[in-house]
Amino acid sequence: MLFNNTPAINSAAIIGCNWGLVHLGALQQSQVEVKALLDLDINKAQHLAKQHGIAAACNNINQLPPVDLVVIASPAASHLTLIEHFKNTAIICEKPLMGLSATQALSSWPQSLWVNYAFNCLASAQLINSLLEPEQPVKAHLSSQVNLPLNFTLEQWFLETASHPLSWLLHKLGEPKQLSSTKCQGQHDNQHLSLNLACKQHQIEVDFSLGGSPGIFHQIRLTQGDNNIELQGEYVPGHAWRFAPVLLNGVAQNQGEYHPQDCWLQANHRSTSAIIEHLRGHISKQELLAAGGFSPNKALWLEQSLMGE
Repeated sequence: MLFNNTPAINSAAIIGCNWGLVHLGALQQSQVEVKALLDLDINKAQHLAKQHGIAAACNNINQLPPVDLVVIASPAASHLTLIEHFKNTAIICEKPLMGLSATQALSSWPQSLWVNYAFNCLASAQLINSLLEPEQPVKAHLSSQVNLPLNFTLEQWFLETASHPLSWLLHKLGEPKQLSSTKCQGQHDNQHLSLNLACKQHQIEVDFSLGGSPGIFHQIRLTQGDNNIELQGEYVPGHAWRFAPVLLNGVAQNQGEYHPQDCWLQANHRSTSAIIEHLRGHISKQELLAAGGFSPNKALWLEQSLMGE
């Protein structure tokens, strides 16, 4: 049974050659031909297109050939312009949907626009999902620390990194209301952001900081009734993502999550593949949302967490 009248998804273009190429494997596995790469750096686009056997490379959206699907993996500030340009094409947009430009959000979004938040596709997240009791209040604490050599503000870094585990918590717990937001300068000039969020009967505390050891580090603690669940994950430059065993009241529930091909990249492949299945009409919008998919309005919960209503 097909759930919509979306045309066949057989061809795609990727805009943004850095993270955009992460989607290449999922597109190929789904038998979607990538016809073009677009990047402002035309030399990079041409080199990568040749390397991956992609027919066209360009640095102007008007040069893209007609395709069924556009993957937007350019800087967040460019997303709205690109979404409006390709509004009649199916779109997978990298997070954050709007970033710090969220006040300019569209009043209505294209029907075939989905945002890639892949944390719920990790095996570790799926395991914790199975440990949580439906409808019982949860207190969550997310601590994230980032030290990577890119020129982003504290808020931009938050939306680039801490948004991943937070997206999963919001998927599980619901739309957030920001109760408080505090920024401060910590030790060694480290910048720090604290958020308190309410999601219906649930609570989320977020502590986010810049500095420390090189990489990205997440620690998630969930309390529900008498149960305490913990997950830690880290990315160290030059190495694949690694997640420690999920702990339930201090007892390991698995062996952890790691793969030489990078479990985080694999989670992104699963996320992209699920969106394509929906765009092809094989699963409904409700099924994709329930499985962790992010429609535009759901994706803006992340900006809402950071900036308030």
